[in-house]
Amino acid sequence: MRAGWIGVTTSAGLPAVARPRPFDLSSSSSAPPGEPWPTKPQIGSPLLGRACNFVVEVPEPTLAQLAERLAAEQYDAREILELQVELEALDRPPSLFTRLTASARQAAADHWQNFVAELGESQEAMAIVIARACGREISPEDADKVRAQLLDLVRVFPAGLIAAANSAIPIPGTGIFTPWVLHRLGLMPSRWRESHLLGRLRTQSELLRKAGHAREALAVEELHTQLEKECDRRDQTRKDAAVLTHWDANKNGRWDPDEMQLYRTELERLREVAKRFYTRKLWFLDMQGEIYGAMRLSELVEDPEIRDHLEDDDLLVCHDGKTGWVALPDLLGRQPRFE
Repeated sequence: MRAGWIGVTTSAGLPAVARPRPFDLSSSSSAPPGEPWPTKPQIGSPLLGRACNFVVEVPEPTLAQLAERLAAEQYDAREILELQVELEALDRPPSLFTRLTASARQAAADHWQNFVAELGESQEAMAIVIARACGREISPEDADKVRAQLLDLVRVFPAGLIAAANSAIPIPGTGIFTPWVLHRLGLMPSRWRESHLLGRLRTQSELLRKAGHAREALAVEELHTQLEKECDRRDQTRKDAAVLTHWDANKNGRWDPDEMQLYRTELERLREVAKRFYTRKLWFLDMQGEIYGAMRLSELVEDPEIRDHLEDDDLLVCHDGKTGWVALPDLLGRQPRFE
């Protein structure tokens, strides 16, 4: 990802456009009770007379842009267009992902039913899953058997997209078997949300090269490389931010005065970081132990469709694994709730 301004091109030779966002430094830090979030984003307390320096990144071309270009050249790019939705589902927790169409939800439901049917063909794996779901202990060897089976399946089916669709509108007939349930039971393999997309991107780049679209194939390969790097960043962020998150150091399950002060200190530090790196794709969210991002804080705060979800205490945020996790509503101006 390179920094620049309107008119530059990517390494694949395709145009890129920078769209700087405004940032309001003069108004209140949070909406009054019962009032909607302000139109412009505000981080922390009022910042009268203070300036912010933003670095505006120029995004690589999206799969949707590539699909449009290829369609103009009479290339069937429908699958590439479908992969764009799957890619977007990796960046946001399900409660903040609103771009699923009815047809995409139906496709996700069909995929998941096929996923469960494939899993059901292995009676041993299914028996282990049912035992674990019923609260019974299973051996590490049995857990590894199921993860190996599920790894094969998530390479074939878009588990990340299925999880996003199922969280928005539960898929009928799936019962206890949803991606999130299997994940929380500790049975999903690592990178279960990304495996299908990584494989399909490799396939698409090969198909594009065979069809004589070398420049577009290069763009897809770059996206594949970038996605692998972001997987690494999510893994590293999970480790680094966990080390820096030292709340409840004595493990007594409650907020002690010194722990509240440590949290407030880290929160103020993160608010200062947010003023500078508001538009940078360096922000990660943690929802119940699953890491999402990297993303731009600006895209979250300025999206009118998700404002009602930005006060969810289950959403934690950190900056590039270099800060501890704090509650997203606290970063956006709410007073911390030590409950």
